[in-house]
Amino acid sequence: MNKTAVFITFAGVAAISIITAAVLLAVRPDASATLIQLIGTALALIAGFAGTVYALGKQGEKIETIQKQTNGTNTALHAENTRLTNLLIARGVNPTGEDIEIRKPAHARE
Repeated sequence: MNKTAVFITFAGVAAISIITAAVLLAVRPDASATLIQLIGTALALIAGFAGTVYALGKQGEKIETIQKQTNGTNTALHAENTRLTNLLIARGVNPTGEDIEIRKPAHARE
């Protein structure tokens, strides 16, 4: 979300709220406390929403950056996993069964 659009929206709502509060103070001063509380709550909700949308936008940018930095590594790993699974199936081994012996790589053995 554009920062300028958020600022203009917030400023517009604040300006309308101030005008409405001034009119209400002139017409019915006894109800002004309720309106001012409502205006404060509304502005706080708008500010919270704008902050949330801004944070989500930043998070989306970070995710795109991470996807660019992997350079297809995840896709290559998935393809290798699929190839090895197909190789096991071709040899008659059930890749989801318990007949597969799990061994550590040679460099990880003690």
